[in-house]
Amino acid sequence: MNLKIKNLFFRVVSFIKEIDYQKSWIKIKQIHGKKDVYIFFIFILISTAFWFLNALRDNYISDFSYPVRFINVPQNEIIIGGDEQKVDLKIKASGFTILRQRINRSIVPLVYDFSQMQRLNRGGQSLAYVLTSSQISSVSEQLLMGMEIVNVSPDTIFLTMDKLNNKKVPISLKGDIAFEKQFILADSIHFNPDSVIIKGPKSVLDTVSVVYTEFISTNKLKENYSKKVLLEKINSVSISPKSVDLSILVEPFTEKSFSVPIDVVGLPDSLRMKTFPSSVKVTFRAGMSKFDRVMPDDFRAVVDASEILNGQNSNRLRVRFYKTPDIIQSYDFSPIFVEYFLERQ
Repeated sequence: MNLKIKNLFFRVVSFIKEIDYQKSWIKIKQIHGKKDVYIFFIFILISTAFWFLNALRDNYISDFSYPVRFINVPQNEIIIGGDEQKVDLKIKASGFTILRQRINRSIVPLVYDFSQMQRLNRGGQSLAYVLTSSQISSVSEQLLMGMEIVNVSPDTIFLTMDKLNNKKVPISLKGDIAFEKQFILADSIHFNPDSVIIKGPKSVLDTVSVVYTEFISTNKLKENYSKKVLLEKINSVSISPKSVDLSILVEPFTEKSFSVPIDVVGLPDSLRMKTFPSSVKVTFRAGMSKFDRVMPDDFRAVVDASEILNGQNSNRLRVRFYKTPDIIQSYDFSPIFVEYFLERQ
């Protein structure tokens, strides 16, 4: 039988060498037409199957991971980094048994009672620990006959604990909000509710001053926008509620110009300064709902005379705005620099 297989093998190799690759399609059809080729591959498959079945009779060491769950955790404490732990086992058994275990059995988590765990303080941290071997009997009950546990890792589970605190923090939008031309935000972005309660270890809560939404991207808006959005998760912290209603009010804007007088600051009483020109033209953009509420007195343009009194020789002074109304979207002004005349009083 081995001689026949050997002869078949050499015949197939010799046939492949004779293939004219420019006529490969014809040759492939010829290969499919060879009965001996099919017989050769059938023998290969049978041999592989016998080798696989024979190999499964041997003993092997295989790795299994079991998730860990903790019960009776005090309500005023929290596990730093979460309670997602696992125990890795090395199990010795025949290949058949290991294969059956993986195919037919679901893995049940190992359950540790927190109230039975030992406590200690290390480096100012509160730790709880338990020997993993205390629950190995429950693992053994899940294993098939003939499976032997040869190693457990880790041998001890350590949990870092902290007191559970809570505080109220505002919500902030994370995203990219775009508007159509001639449209702007009519009001501040609203959330309902506008704040959330976060719970977690004090060491983590002290670093959190705001909770962000998940990233939001909008098309160019020209009408009001509303959507329920999820809040971005924070490790070791629970957030309540987990989502909020987002509301963005949109309105068209327009432009208007005012002439605003320039005030001089930083000038002693013994001196007097005149600027040329004596006022600047301010052009602002505001939403239609706020447009009529903006007045010239809402702006204050100044030049600082101390810039020249301190030895900064300059023929011009830069105009700066010390006051602008909060309800405008943006503003421009001209000129940016003015000339001046300085005299004693």
